[in-house]
Amino acid sequence: MTVDISQVEQAVIPNIWLSDGIYRNLLHLCDDLGHRFGGSDSEHQAAEYLRQKMVEYGLTNVHLEEFPMYTWERGDCEIMLTGPVERHLSTMAMPYCPSVDMEGDVVDVGEGEAADFERVGDAIRGKIVLTDAESGRPGGESKSHRTDKYRQAVDGGAIACVFLNLNPGLLHITGALYAKNPGGPNVEDHEAPIPGVGISWESGSLVRRMAERGPLKMRIKTNNKTVKSHSNNVVGDIRGGELANEIVLFGGHYDGHDVAQGAGDDAAGTLVGLEVGRVLAPFAGQFKRTIRIICFGCEEIGLLGSFHHADEYAKHPDEKLVWVMNLDSAGNGPGGYEHVNTTADPGLVPYFEQWAKDHHYAFEARSGLSAHSDHFPFFLKGYPSGSLASRNPNRGMIGRGFGHTEADTVDKVNLRGLQMCAIFAARVAATLANDTEFAPPSRSQDEVRALLEEKNQADLLEHHWGRDNRADV
Repeated sequence: MTVDISQVEQAVIPNIWLSDGIYRNLLHLCDDLGHRFGGSDSEHQAAEYLRQKMVEYGLTNVHLEEFPMYTWERGDCEIMLTGPVERHLSTMAMPYCPSVDMEGDVVDVGEGEAADFERVGDAIRGKIVLTDAESGRPGGESKSHRTDKYRQAVDGGAIACVFLNLNPGLLHITGALYAKNPGGPNVEDHEAPIPGVGISWESGSLVRRMAERGPLKMRIKTNNKTVKSHSNNVVGDIRGGELANEIVLFGGHYDGHDVAQGAGDDAAGTLVGLEVGRVLAPFAGQFKRTIRIICFGCEEIGLLGSFHHADEYAKHPDEKLVWVMNLDSAGNGPGGYEHVNTTADPGLVPYFEQWAKDHHYAFEARSGLSAHSDHFPFFLKGYPSGSLASRNPNRGMIGRGFGHTEADTVDKVNLRGLQMCAIFAARVAATLANDTEFAPPSRSQDEVRALLEEKNQADLLEHHWGRDNRADV
């Protein structure tokens, strides 16, 4: 017998609202276990904790989905202006940055968009590139991703890339780089081709002021290590009824960067998904479709977990993946500012707009295509997907804000925001699991290519940085 969704909501909403379990899970992941950098001991401990919670919450088919990868261990990192003045600058190496001791002239490419690299042309060859980090302006157009700028620097012959955080507060910016020889047999093959480091807004402003006065020289010293390891996706199901072979997937990534707790990006989103699993598990067998909850590993270093899991469906042709809802940054805000983005599918926006009207819960629904979060590997396979995220309208910061810095900590996340997003996600999950009229078609590879070409992103089919960082292909 199929359950009435209104009965599910009457049980789910007070259950989430009266429980602080989601926040206690956040404290354990962030305060007790720490950063959860992909392939590290703390990430392995987090995977086991999440597995145990899924079992405790009554999900079935709970398991760790292990995959090989190369992790990275941070050492010392120094930047020094050596001309026209000598000045030490605070900095941090980005994941997979190799160990170097180099000096060179600095070329500032500003925002680091394609037009900026075209403007400087061959002037960056043999030089150190200074560029904004990938984040856009508040409320403005999204800018190129860090790895897009890094690739242009590498292709242009630069010897290093320095990324400037656009948010003030003495916060360094970080983010993984890509392997110089993907699939190579040696550890060195999985280091980045040139060093990449992050600096604060304040340090970057100093460098730019100095560069305006004349030629600028910089010395970069780093000492890091890349090693073979493994990671896990954590998977659990709420088994459906008559259409149990049809899967509605909700998941966020539980890994973070090694310099912070990764509370908003993305422990919060992971735990929103886990909370959805907790409150819907008692309805197993009563939804038409199966709801699958996934905690992805290694998103921050190349979407490795989602690439791996997207491949798994080729091994299970009896399962039909109806929808993938990426929860990156879900629950990261005060609550009431959630939005849904359908991946390159504006035709689905009216469905979610109607859902908002029917459920008297206003949120923004839109369509777009981003290649840099866990929905993207599924998009490449042709599976319908979208993202559910939260924002903080009062923060007024550029791009990720505190994300990818030392300040991505528990104090930026609050229980109410987690609860409101979890209620929203659970209601949507229950609807999609029962609504057989929601059945967006899968895309062929030709259709995927056409959509990427339309967005001038067809090159991602050949050299997406996440594919470059994989160890299982």
